[in-house]
Amino acid sequence: MAAQSLAAQSLAAQSMPAQGVPAHSSPVLGMPVFSIASTYSGKQAIAHVQKSVELNKRISVAFIDLQVSGELDALTTIERIWAIDPAVQIVICTSYTSGIWDSVVRRLGYSDQLLLLRQPMENDELRQIALALSEKYRLSLRQAQKLSVLTKEVKKRRQMESELREIAHRDALTQLPNRPFLLNRLETVLSNQGSHRQSVDALLFMDLDNFKVINDSLGHAAGDDLLSQVAQRLKQCLRDCDTAARGSADLKSDCNETITEETQEDGEPTERTIRLGGDEFVVMLERMTHYEDAIRVARRIVASIAEPFRLGNRKVTVGTSVGIAFLSDSIRDGHQLLSNADTAMYQAKNLGKGRIAVFDQSMHEALVARHQLENKMREALRDDKLELRYQPIINLRSGEIQGVEVLSRWRSDDGEFVPPGTFIAMAEEIGLITQFGEWVLRRSIMEFGQMLERFDPMHQPDVYLGVNVSRKQLNDVIFAERLSGLIEQTGYSPNLKIEMAEKGDARDHERVLRTMHGLHEAGIGIHIDDFGKSSTSLTCFHDYPIETVKIDRSFTSSIADDHGRAIIMQAVIQLSHHLMANVVCEGVETSEQLELLQCWGCDLAQGFYFAPALTIEELERLLRDPNRSHGLRELRRFLTSVDYSMPVRTPLGQSNAGGPAQIPLPSSVPMLPSTGPYASDGR
Repeated sequence: MAAQSLAAQSLAAQSMPAQGVPAHSSPVLGMPVFSIASTYSGKQAIAHVQKSVELNKRISVAFIDLQVSGELDALTTIERIWAIDPAVQIVICTSYTSGIWDSVVRRLGYSDQLLLLRQPMENDELRQIALALSEKYRLSLRQAQKLSVLTKEVKKRRQMESELREIAHRDALTQLPNRPFLLNRLETVLSNQGSHRQSVDALLFMDLDNFKVINDSLGHAAGDDLLSQVAQRLKQCLRDCDTAARGSADLKSDCNETITEETQEDGEPTERTIRLGGDEFVVMLERMTHYEDAIRVARRIVASIAEPFRLGNRKVTVGTSVGIAFLSDSIRDGHQLLSNADTAMYQAKNLGKGRIAVFDQSMHEALVARHQLENKMREALRDDKLELRYQPIINLRSGEIQGVEVLSRWRSDDGEFVPPGTFIAMAEEIGLITQFGEWVLRRSIMEFGQMLERFDPMHQPDVYLGVNVSRKQLNDVIFAERLSGLIEQTGYSPNLKIEMAEKGDARDHERVLRTMHGLHEAGIGIHIDDFGKSSTSLTCFHDYPIETVKIDRSFTSSIADDHGRAIIMQAVIQLSHHLMANVVCEGVETSEQLELLQCWGCDLAQGFYFAPALTIEELERLLRDPNRSHGLRELRRFLTSVDYSMPVRTPLGQSNAGGPAQIPLPSSVPMLPSTGPYASDGR
């Protein structure tokens, strides 16, 4: 090459260039063919390497004579060649080697791309060196290319993994961190708990009040918009937290930060907003100074969410309930802390909307007890361990038992009865109310039908069976059809009345209305139960095919000493009669209450004055001998001792006297006994 060495001259003589790369293989022998370029000075060699790089026809091997002539010596030439292309392999040719290698290494360093060759050499040896170095170069190029491809692939894969990790830990709608991120972060906090014992870590769990109403009435797009706006407000609440709530450092957390496992420096409080799913959000507060800081943040959030939201051209208002759980040594894992905050949130909801509750151990114990009760209820329903009772409904004009209301009872393992309000509400919450309601219908129809069969057909009592049905059951468009099938399966055809609570969700009004008309057309009477407990009372009269109105016992219990309640009771009775509906007053317990109801023209009554809720056997005995009830006996004596006429209303509410009954009793009417034999709290 430069100042051609003897080796270069020998290669040229063998038609084998002193420097170059294999261009192609001989079609006969398969041997590589080289191109050669010769230079006579260091400058020319450097220029040639530069050009080869520019043309992407790189030099694989350079043979350089140590005694090169010109401005640049051999070692300087090599340094500049490597500066241009570090991959070039150098063979230094010299006639003597004593001490040369040490001086070369001191100048150029050790390298597997540097070879010292003593001249002259045998041609075969020279050929082998050229072939070996060229092949080594070719392999190194291939490896470099593969390494480049692999490097790009690894980088691409890492980028994809990062994006997937971001997606996996980011809520797509609100762009907030999600549940997996929260649990990962909680585990990190728990593992570092010992190093932050002087600070306070807390979890704020919240969900939106009335979100389902908005989502169902305005559509899912509006619901998504609302959730996104809530997320922004939560972020803003945390950005605006005052320094007292955040500790001594005046930090403003960027809630849009890229999700990583890295944390801020020790001592700096951090805040993160997480969306768990649906309308549930969590705020994670780390390294706070005081417990009150978390409560202050919760109050800020409640106030912010209470402000109206704009969805399109509408303004809507929602609220939020917040449960707070603090990290402590008793927390085993992130799931437990999240569960504690969730429990506190439900406690806040029970206190009323827009409330805050801090978790304590009593909440956990109550939750465990409730879960046990839920499991026992499922078992009781599955194993047919529930019981039914029947409370008589008395006709105040005839003194006869006109109907019974079916009441469910559940006796726990300790022999005590679980309050109906507790387990029925629980059945609603855990999705058992439909199954429970069908069980009550089937069992009551069978028990009642079997009881009536035991009477002489000529003396069989004409008594209706009133069964409470949940709004969820009535929301089923084929409920009337299902009920007809159930009655057919039992083999009995009772005089069935459906009792429905007046309160309900306005969104299911149309479906419930269609179901009620279907029941009415099938000859099944509709009774509105607990009338007066809801603000929608008067709507029931207009829309539903009502046969009977049952006034809630909360009114009956106070009519003797609450003038306002007494006026309302009279008005409801008169309104019902004008609309051709019978009236049942629940919770009658004293003779004074009964006398007032008779004065106001009430049709029917039930309560402990006459009888408590009875087993089917006790009901049968009472039907055979009504005088077993002291209250019934006194009522009948009272009715026969007074000579006056009262219009008797038919089952559909039509008076046979041509109009509503308004019968003031004369002052000479004898007083009834103050209490009946079954007087007690409750029905």
